[in-house]
Amino acid sequence: YYDQRISAEGQKVAVSLFDPSARTIDIWIYEVVRGLRTRFTFDPAFERFPVWSPDGSRVVFGSTRKGQYDLFVKPASGAGTEELLLTTGLNLYPTDWSADGRFLLYWSGGDPKTGFDLWVLPMQGEHKPVPFLQTSYNESDGHISSDGKWIAYVSNESGTDQVYVAPFPGPGGKWQISSTGGSRPAWRRDGKEIVYLAPDDKLMATEVGAKGSNFEVGAVKQL
Repeated sequence: YYDQRISAEGQKVAVSLFDPSARTIDIWIYEVVRGLRTRFTFDPAFERFPVWSPDGSRVVFGSTRKGQYDLFVKPASGAGTEELLLTTGLNLYPTDWSADGRFLLYWSGGDPKTGFDLWVLPMQGEHKPVPFLQTSYNESDGHISSDGKWIAYVSNESGTDQVYVAPFPGPGGKWQISSTGGSRPAWRRDGKEIVYLAPDDKLMATEVGAKGSNFEVGAVKQL
């Protein structure tokens, strides 16, 4: 089981399942109330990293059917075929879709100069991606706050993976959330708390709040 993602209304979970007999990974959708599991992708390639649209009508995911992970989108009902959303020759890993539906956040891997980078793909118009963070360090696993004004992400600029928050779309400063290492950040739905995973696999959390262009970070506690 990989990449568990809960839909906005909280009734469905998209998850990547490894099939040991076929040696493939496909995305399945669980209907929580009914206890029903439905297969969502069927290609023999690896399909992972599902991301729900804010209204729950579509799912973006990564697929290796062209060699590297490219971005595809498909109706959440499972009806119809997948549409190729973006391919760049690098591995693309979708992580979040803004609450207003305008932007898809993903990170790319494999650039010989910048490593892992955070990119934003407009979901309206011509779908031309723009970099959010592209440095000599690795930036990954970005998630957008519910008000669409902040992005929590992971960077190794300090020498180890730490969780940071930066304003979206920027520019601006950044605030470090974790202190002893962190990964897999997630916002609470109201945007007032960030949860992340510590290096020892403990689940950590800190209260956060924005005042204008300033971002306040509370004490970190273990959940």
